[in-house]
Amino acid sequence: MWRFSDAILSRQERLSRWGFLGLTTAPLVGAALFNHTGTPPFLLCPFRATTGIPCPGCGLTRSFMAIARGDFENALRMHLFGPMFFLAFTVVAVFVSIELRTGRRLQRTPFHYINERIQNWWWLGVIYLGYYSLRLYNLFHTGEFYINPLESIFLRS
Repeated sequence: MWRFSDAILSRQERLSRWGFLGLTTAPLVGAALFNHTGTPPFLLCPFRATTGIPCPGCGLTRSFMAIARGDFENALRMHLFGPMFFLAFTVVAVFVSIELRTGRRLQRTPFHYINERIQNWWWLGVIYLGYYSLRLYNLFHTGEFYINPLESIFLRS
């Protein structure tokens, strides 16, 4: 079922995998913890606080929290890509943990298979930015843009 390389992970490979494990599990563990304690005030988007414009990732934390509660409808409402990122982070955390536990690199993972099938990844960025543009358009037309970003930039001088 699992195929591992013959070579043992080097110290640098182990450190990079520990970094990946930390980066992928922090949002997952945080989403579970914040559901019990409430969203802390320090989780404000610095981009939105500075410009008044939501960043492309705004809503991902709330989406992750909804998934941790089992509320998938609300998770999709908060950010369309939230469930996909949550699943990807979970899968990466599992595979990296397996590699760290065995001390060997997995030869075939779902990500390797996907990377072989998808030659150009740029279109995923285009889809993500397109979704972000639609969100901004919707916020502008519903009146939920509480700050005119251009006005805040010019009034600060």
